[in-house]
Amino acid sequence: MMFLITFLRPYVDERIDWVKIEQLREHYMSLYSNLRIHRWYEAYKDDPNYWENWDGKHIIVRIKAGKSFPHILKGYAYRKLRYSPSYLVEIPESKRNKSYVKSLLDQLNSDPSVEYAEPNLIYRISYWPNDPYLGTDLWGMWVIYADKAWDITVGNGSVKVCVVDQGVDYLHEDLAGNYGYGKDMVQGDNDPYPVSPMEFHGTHVAGTIAGVMNNGKGVVGVSQSLILSCRALNDSGTGSTADVAQCIRWCADTGANVINMSLGGSMPASELESAVNYAVDTQGVVVVAASGNDGASSVNFPAAYDASIAVGALDTSGSKAYFSNYGPELDVVAPGVFILSTVPFTNQYQYLDGTSMATPHVSGVVALILSKNPNLSPADVRSIINGTAIDMGEIGKDWFYGYGLVNAYRALLATPSPTLASSHKYDGLNLRISKGSVYIESDKVFSIYDVKGANIFTGKRFKGKLKEGAYFVSFGRKVRKLIVW
Repeated sequence: MMFLITFLRPYVDERIDWVKIEQLREHYMSLYSNLRIHRWYEAYKDDPNYWENWDGKHIIVRIKAGKSFPHILKGYAYRKLRYSPSYLVEIPESKRNKSYVKSLLDQLNSDPSVEYAEPNLIYRISYWPNDPYLGTDLWGMWVIYADKAWDITVGNGSVKVCVVDQGVDYLHEDLAGNYGYGKDMVQGDNDPYPVSPMEFHGTHVAGTIAGVMNNGKGVVGVSQSLILSCRALNDSGTGSTADVAQCIRWCADTGANVINMSLGGSMPASELESAVNYAVDTQGVVVVAASGNDGASSVNFPAAYDASIAVGALDTSGSKAYFSNYGPELDVVAPGVFILSTVPFTNQYQYLDGTSMATPHVSGVVALILSKNPNLSPADVRSIINGTAIDMGEIGKDWFYGYGLVNAYRALLATPSPTLASSHKYDGLNLRISKGSVYIESDKVFSIYDVKGANIFTGKRFKGKLKEGAYFVSFGRKVRKLIVW
């Protein structure tokens, strides 16, 4: 700036008091020379949120003028940052844990030659959709930290969430853009559209999962995933074991990654449990189900099955909703009172209460997790959902809140990068990925395709290198998405 002022001085108005300007400049220069930089690490080093934003690999160290590089960092790889006197220091892979890095930073910040040392933190864009009800009515999105999760990912259409419920109004302005296809088991056709205005339940659930984001209309869903609809309940809200089980299997066979069941009954059925186990154990689908609305100490089925993620409801005061069923099978709770979402027909919206409204919040979070890492197994996803929930009620898991309130942001922070460090098995298909090296083995012939559909390999055993990106493995009637990182 000083060069600009000097260059323009002959041409500017002579009424400018250049003496005063020079005095001000000298004053500010003296302030800058004495400027003290806060050691923010000292203030936040014990805050878990601080470490959730560490890049996991590096620290930043600034050395005081005229001082040498600290001896404690001898042997560490480092480089000087561009346009800064600081250094980016790489932590050896065997020492990349919080306790070691905290100890190292404590020692560095005590070193008289160090100006400051701190973790290399991750900063993200702050994403705020323009859907009008988000900031005024959708309290559930705030409570589960969906707005912060969207800074990491808003989800994508490659993750399919199948709504086993009443039909879905796929023409709704807030659903049409994220709708895929469906099936009607009640009437036996491929059109799951609601048959009357009273059939609103499935549409409401779909809006919470994947209401279209940033369209300037209505609500927004937790994840911008692709909605599939399987109509198992009629317009009065009831359906049979056969129809619900058939829907579960249809969802699993047609490529769903998540199945949402905001439905249930007090009695178990072998056919229903068999379908849930098939979806989870054979097809690798995450099944999320409602605990029930009887206020009883027994979780409804299919939520109570071991393979399901059971969801209870939280009210607007932050307590368990009075109607929400509870018990040892409960995994997590989510907002389930005064929930605004889509209903048929003619682009309507309505508030509803129930564990049915809580469940799609969790299904949406599952979809976000799988958007970040589609290679995770149902067991992996369940561990992330339960392990990152905000503990409520008694310390640890309890009957009323399970592991606690689902938290989308913490769940995504805990979701690992999309690699397969260990073997995963999907119905006879074994996969392992490590730093671009891919090993796939099966008892049947499979094919690998790139994103353009070009065949890369066909056989029963593949071992080799693949470039970073997305691939598809086809075996029998099934297709698995594979991410090489």
